[in-house]
Amino acid sequence: MNRTMKKILNTIFLATFLFAAACSDGYDDTRIKKDLDDVGQILDELEQAVDGLRTQMDALTQLINSSFVSLISTDAEGNYVITYIDRGGESRTLTLATQKEVVTLPIVGIAKDEDGVWYWRQTSDNGETYEWILVDGEKVPAGGEKPEVGIDAEGFWTVNGKPITDAKGNKVLADDVSNILFKEAYVDEKTGEAVFILADGTELRLQMFEALSVSFDSPTYTAVPDYASKVKIRYTVGGSQAEGALVDIFTAYNVDAEIDESISTITVSLKEGAQEGNILVMAHAGGNTILKPLFFTYGTAEIQDPVYNGSTADIVLEGDMTQFEVKVSASIDYEVTVEESASKWLIYNSTRAMTILTHVFTADYYEDASGALRTGEIRFSNALYDISAAIVVKQSPKIPEGGGGGISTAADLMGFAAAVNAGASTARWENEAGEVVLLNDIDMAAVESWTPIGGVDASEYNTTTPYKTVNPFKGIFDGQGFAVKNLNYTADMSTGKWGYAFFGSLDGATVRNLTLGDPDTDITWTFTGDAPKATSVASLAVYAVNSTIESCTNYYNIDFAGDSGSEVLCVASGLVGVMKNSTIGGRAKSLGCANYGFVRTGKITNNGNGGNGMQTAGICGFMAKDQGNLIQFCVNYGHISCPTGRTGGLVATLMNGNVKNSDNRGTVEDDIVGKFEGAAAQNSYNSKRMGGLIGGTDDLKKVLTATVESCTNYGNVFTHIGCRTGGFIGHSNIRIIGCANQGAILGDVYNSDHGPAWACGYSGQSSGEWVNVSSCTMGGYVGSYTTYKDNPTSAPAATVHNAFSYKNDEYYDPTINN
Repeated sequence: MNRTMKKILNTIFLATFLFAAACSDGYDDTRIKKDLDDVGQILDELEQAVDGLRTQMDALTQLINSSFVSLISTDAEGNYVITYIDRGGESRTLTLATQKEVVTLPIVGIAKDEDGVWYWRQTSDNGETYEWILVDGEKVPAGGEKPEVGIDAEGFWTVNGKPITDAKGNKVLADDVSNILFKEAYVDEKTGEAVFILADGTELRLQMFEALSVSFDSPTYTAVPDYASKVKIRYTVGGSQAEGALVDIFTAYNVDAEIDESISTITVSLKEGAQEGNILVMAHAGGNTILKPLFFTYGTAEIQDPVYNGSTADIVLEGDMTQFEVKVSASIDYEVTVEESASKWLIYNSTRAMTILTHVFTADYYEDASGALRTGEIRFSNALYDISAAIVVKQSPKIPEGGGGGISTAADLMGFAAAVNAGASTARWENEAGEVVLLNDIDMAAVESWTPIGGVDASEYNTTTPYKTVNPFKGIFDGQGFAVKNLNYTADMSTGKWGYAFFGSLDGATVRNLTLGDPDTDITWTFTGDAPKATSVASLAVYAVNSTIESCTNYYNIDFAGDSGSEVLCVASGLVGVMKNSTIGGRAKSLGCANYGFVRTGKITNNGNGGNGMQTAGICGFMAKDQGNLIQFCVNYGHISCPTGRTGGLVATLMNGNVKNSDNRGTVEDDIVGKFEGAAAQNSYNSKRMGGLIGGTDDLKKVLTATVESCTNYGNVFTHIGCRTGGFIGHSNIRIIGCANQGAILGDVYNSDHGPAWACGYSGQSSGEWVNVSSCTMGGYVGSYTTYKDNPTSAPAATVHNAFSYKNDEYYDPTINN
């Protein structure tokens, strides 16, 4: 017992003796002796606690002075055993006692000051406030001489011999000693650092360089489906002593195990009849030995996707407090967790024991003025098998009866988009007629990212039904002549999504009187990365099915800056990506739509010229195989370009339907980016089909209802590679009636069946009732791009001899086209 503790005990003993002497001769001192024994025991415990605190302070000093930590493990008592390399390069170990649930904080601790150095500090109020420990007026670095902590003769805390006082100047009594500086120690898997959490929550991070480690490409537990199956597990040896390390099977229970060090693989099979087994893998090098277990169970390990109301899709709830049930089928035990950010409103109630477990949750009442949805994830997991399944819960706020009137802010628009994408009610943004309306121009300048309204699924793509809609917008959206301005939209197409636009999908919807962008602000939407098959980018909508789009205008530019792989159909359009049984424009000129933005691609990989090529257009990229498609009273003013595939001022590919009373006034061209620069002509001219109105069509010679009627191309159409290029259509098998060309169609001819023409690059031959070109006005100019590119209208005027670039004299009949 040290001098201070003896002094305290002597003081207590003297006071007790004097008290006893003042009593009668018959006083029984048995109780006094017992109390003195108890006091002695308490003082011993205090002394041990103080010594423990000093030990922990020593450990903290050693850690801060270390070069790096090489191993964090635990001993039989649950203490952390830390192996570290000191500044001299020697490997040392220390043991840390920890306490995860800290009630009383130690009197001392450390903190990093503004200069980045760790210093010792002290507290007199259990961590409410701290002050630096000073020696000669200077803070004490945690890596230097540590402060001397003790208890004075009167039982009060001291640091460096001076009593600690509280805010009122009172000395702090050492009646409740905490000698634990550490709560936890672990390795941060993301940063690779050794992390020490101190009792007051301070986080100390040190470099971690393991001397020896072994990891596996499998979870701790592996399910073996049958006894004949052999499980192969690859291992990786790491650390500074990994080279030349010996790895072997230390023990094996109920399994046959072999190790092949040449390919770092362990092969395991369960013994016949065994329900479980395990192996202990040993790695040894340089005096370091580690053991890692792997466990195996017979059968399958599976947690199937959670089910709500018969579906595995997101759970969408209204704002009322709602109790709901989620069913989970699993062959292993699992843990149920609610995403931390949602745990205050999404409450796990219970489990009803069944073969298929039913879990009961409650979503709390929700109101939010912005209309934004809140989301939370429920996860069912087994960490040992590294298996999990999850379901997302989305809750829309409680909305007032009768609707909220419309969209007046960017927050309103974002909330509306989120509601549609969750399949929730849009009543908050509807007027009394039930239509979603803009109440003014919407400034989106502060919006950092955009998610299309509605989604598409192209996993079963075909030319008749290219997409399945996912939570499409199905109502009426009336812009009332207002604009959505300053929306900066960029996306990485390699993330696997199929569509990028203002609307992702429209199904049975009407969108009218809406302007995207404005003529005084030049904004380009940029899409990068490798696009999956059937990716579509556009301004207004990715996909419109059974829908009507009228009186809409776009000013945003579309830059398909990513890649479309070989034979991977992708679409870039100024207004709509893909349409099926839908109308763009309408039955009157006042309902027409217009595009002013450019549409372009870079040097894409895809060299296809048909339905699997890149599709670029001003109004619609791809009209699906449905006779209900109609584009009418529409105009493109934008510059449309792509080196390959199909490109048209109005439409890239027309599989069925009608294009009527519509004009192209923008320049249309192919390889302005130089994809084929320096390549032999015969390697490029067949990579493209291009027209002032339409890039190409399906074979519609037996579909007399499909037509291109009363349309005019005013724009110049330039081919840099000598492809089949027409003022009307690049590759046509559709009836063209009453159309006119006034643009210059220029290109150098590298093959007699390819090149520029005022009507069509290629057209099927008229037969019976099907006539390729009739009642059309011959006009514009046709000539060499090299010769006339600087003055296109100086090229020769159109004649009956250059209506088609393919078999003109055989397929073009000027007597029919009267």
